[in-house]
Amino acid sequence: MVNEGAMVDLVLRNATLPDGSSGIDFAIDQKLIVDRGPNLKYLSSQEIDLERRLLIPGFVESHIHLDIALMNSWEKPGRQEPFRLMSDLNAALEKRRGTFTQSEIEQRASTALKMASRQGVTAMRAQCHVDPEVELRHLRALLNVKDQYQDLITLQIVAFPQQGLLKIPGTLDLFREAFKLGADIMGCAPNLDTGCSFREHINTAFELAMEMDVDLDVHADLSIPKHVELDDLEIVFTANRTLDNGYQGRITAGHVSALDSTLPEIATQVIHLMAEAQINVVSQPDLYRLGREDSHHVRRGLTRVKELLAAGVNVTYASNNVRDALRPMGNFDLLEEGLILAYGAHMDTEEQLNTLLDMSTYHAAKALKLKNYGLEVGCLADLVVLDAPSPAAAIISQSAKTYVFKFGNQVATTQILSDSYFEEN
Repeated sequence: MVNEGAMVDLVLRNATLPDGSSGIDFAIDQKLIVDRGPNLKYLSSQEIDLERRLLIPGFVESHIHLDIALMNSWEKPGRQEPFRLMSDLNAALEKRRGTFTQSEIEQRASTALKMASRQGVTAMRAQCHVDPEVELRHLRALLNVKDQYQDLITLQIVAFPQQGLLKIPGTLDLFREAFKLGADIMGCAPNLDTGCSFREHINTAFELAMEMDVDLDVHADLSIPKHVELDDLEIVFTANRTLDNGYQGRITAGHVSALDSTLPEIATQVIHLMAEAQINVVSQPDLYRLGREDSHHVRRGLTRVKELLAAGVNVTYASNNVRDALRPMGNFDLLEEGLILAYGAHMDTEEQLNTLLDMSTYHAAKALKLKNYGLEVGCLADLVVLDAPSPAAAIISQSAKTYVFKFGNQVATTQILSDSYFEEN
């Protein structure tokens, strides 16, 4: 802690914190929170009175397909024709991605990071296509963007098997090269590896992750079948392999939609196993994608968010796809995605809304293993000021991100505040 009276880079005054405490000052210097408390006495290069607005650590986007984001028309981003099957979406993506140049990917990803930063995102895990068709073109693009915008967003890159791991010769060597080049996380997508079982695909992804000593990010159980037994679930096989290999805490599973199709007694077994394996779960906006074949009692397609949380599983949520062939919506805005999840997962009590904000900050940071994250002394000053008095109010009102700070530097601000609680009180 810097001695009071010293010169620091920034002082934020009169913050309200997620726990409800108010009138808290923060002293920030050399990228770090160096002190916090009421009525701090520091000289500073910059001082901002937050006027009781909510101060939170930066939003963490835990699952985004960054290399294909914003591929749709900016003026008319909606889908040109409806779809019913996930295979239709993958076919549309495969048809278009062959034309992507490295320069175009860099341009779109750069725009995406700047948009996300304005929405308060300070860290992101990006899925990135690696396969014999595109080779390492997408990865090189994202590595360049990662370096260029490192002072805006901390970026992790997942080597994602868009064309599987086993069906095309040479794929595994390509993934080994991806990690030498700078990929951070091993990806896994059993649904895309036609011609082999999900067990073969997951086993192969595990073996590569362990060989490279990296964490594993799994697309698991993306469908919502009418009937599911315990051994039908990819997440069950993943959890057992996690325990067998001593990989607890190193696995993140996105989607896990089929868990909601299981009977309650089976779901309880699965969730207990996931908790034992310390698997992080990322809920995606699957209620948009799934259930389109249902003629009545249309299913939501979400995983069992509340049950997983109650069992102590680390659950976060993410945008997944933003304005691309798979989802034409999205703004890299985790307050927006949180409100969508609140509707879909029936989370509307004050406690549940508070939890939603935790899911997009602390829970996501845990999944990404971010160091020095939070609002305590010694944490990196990756911070967002929301024009709201509480987490629940921020989600319900979709509040403005009044200020965004990365490493203690102001990187975004909303100057005009409309219908503000603070203008009336």
